[in-house]
Amino acid sequence: MGLFDLFKKKNTTSEPQSQPTFSPNEQQMQFVSLFYENQPSVSKEDILAELNKRFSTVKSSENEKSLSFYFPEYTVNFEEGEVPAQGNIMISEGAINFERFTSTLRQAWDWEEAEESLRKCTVEINLFDFMSRGLNYQKRLEYFQKFVLSVVNATQPTAIYFRNSDKLINPGAFLDLCEGEQGAFLYGSMNVRMYNVSDGDGGFLMDTVGLHAFGLPDFECRFKNYQPNDIAQVLHNIAYYTFDAGDIFRSNSTVQGIGENPVWKTNRTEAKVKPERMLIELIPN
Repeated sequence: MGLFDLFKKKNTTSEPQSQPTFSPNEQQMQFVSLFYENQPSVSKEDILAELNKRFSTVKSSENEKSLSFYFPEYTVNFEEGEVPAQGNIMISEGAINFERFTSTLRQAWDWEEAEESLRKCTVEINLFDFMSRGLNYQKRLEYFQKFVLSVVNATQPTAIYFRNSDKLINPGAFLDLCEGEQGAFLYGSMNVRMYNVSDGDGGFLMDTVGLHAFGLPDFECRFKNYQPNDIAQVLHNIAYYTFDAGDIFRSNSTVQGIGENPVWKTNRTEAKVKPERMLIELIPN
């Protein structure tokens, strides 16, 4: 049985009326910070050259000092007419506050040099989307990721931080994975975290964070008798499936897990670990 066979069988199951309901997650602004050891050359021409490799049409603000870019391929309908989605660049002033990354660095298990690399940096540049919440969430991520990739290629940062997923990543890994043949399009925008559980029987809690910013549920799983890497892979796969299929999971449905009895139940609930959001709990056997 394939990993997602059970998903397809449960799509038409009606949700029991007695189970609690939770407000869906709301879409949030996409926000990414780039960090540099020295003042980078942030050239509008260089960024436009990279953007033109990834978009068929790109426009920029006529103000030479403004670093706002418009993407007519991705338009949102308003009463006044169609408006193109935007990507904006804002250069921060002042010293970088490294203390805000204390919890982030504890979860940077896929980049051993994360703290060392970040603390070398002296300059922060922020990227954010605008006028794009009316887009399908898949299109929102698609265009913004291409925007981030273009700016990263043009300015060569030392570290990248995705605010909604609280994930700090190596720029080289970001470029390789996102522009690779398979395209790991959620890399950076979605994070898998792990925590020790001190109450009850102990064990671990793993969750995803980042899908909530697109109006989708995140996932969490408390476990004791499985390897963390195996649970991380289950969460990773289900997150990608959900981004493709949408918010289809409810309480008391089943998904394909791992182990001797891989049919795992689900529970739609509130997250045990901040940020506050609605998610799907996977209950292993």
